[in-house]
Amino acid sequence: MWITETAIPLMIICSIAAVFLFIRWYLRHQTRYLVGCVVMLAALGGFYFLELSIVTERERVEADLYGLIHAFENKEEKTTLDYFSPRADALRGMVQVALKLVTIDGQLRITDLETELRSENSIATTHFRANGAATYGGITGRQPTRWELTWQKMGGEWKVTKARRLNPITGEELQVLAAQ
Repeated sequence: MWITETAIPLMIICSIAAVFLFIRWYLRHQTRYLVGCVVMLAALGGFYFLELSIVTERERVEADLYGLIHAFENKEEKTTLDYFSPRADALRGMVQVALKLVTIDGQLRITDLETELRSENSIATTHFRANGAATYGGITGRQPTRWELTWQKMGGEWKVTKARRLNPITGEELQVLAAQ
């Protein structure tokens, strides 16, 4: 387990220390300050590559969310349904209907993504906005949407167990395929 969700604070500390040590070396021309500067820059690089190698559960859920959205955009029914729990029959049925009725024109833009983990990292909730052009019922237009998906870890994979469409402004729950 990594000590933070991101290595950026540690990288900033190393950068500040490296700048401080470089200034000390420039003013005094003592080799130990230059060596310290090089060590801090090496640590900065080390933290960067360590961050790349560690994937947290939150990052896995977010990656699965982007995979789900990509599969939905491309109307890949089997791949899209693989992201949903086999026990969520009603939800899987709504997804199949949505795949038939909704066509995404271009790519969806995901913003305001928040992921919360609970129950010893076995349940996750993603809250996000999805914006883009879509065709639904013969009408094409841009429709901002706001969603909350509940994920559960099943057999080492994250699966969607619940989906709620929210009003983009008020946050009240809406019907999944209803117009606003």
